[in-house]
Amino acid sequence: MSNHSGSYMLNEVLEIVMEKQIIKLEEKEKFRDFALELLELGRHYDCNDGEILDGIGEKIGLCYCCLEATEDIEDGICKKCRD
Repeated sequence: MSNHSGSYMLNEVLEIVMEKQIIKLEEKEKFRDFALELLELGRHYDCNDGEILDGIGEKIGLCYCCLEATEDIEDGICKKCRD
């Protein structure tokens, strides 16, 4: 069973970082690295990668399925994972 509230909380953290421009969206590699660290933290608390990256994965170019960096993302999933 997944820790949905923990996943949503980490998603909110990413949203706040984006909104406050703590890490600017133009710094996608830096933002991805931060997001990947949050995903790793979330795994220790049984969080869901898709919920953490919901609405953000496409903006920063990070697939929630394979966690690869790419600009070709639809509904949070890259082309390779969609196929």
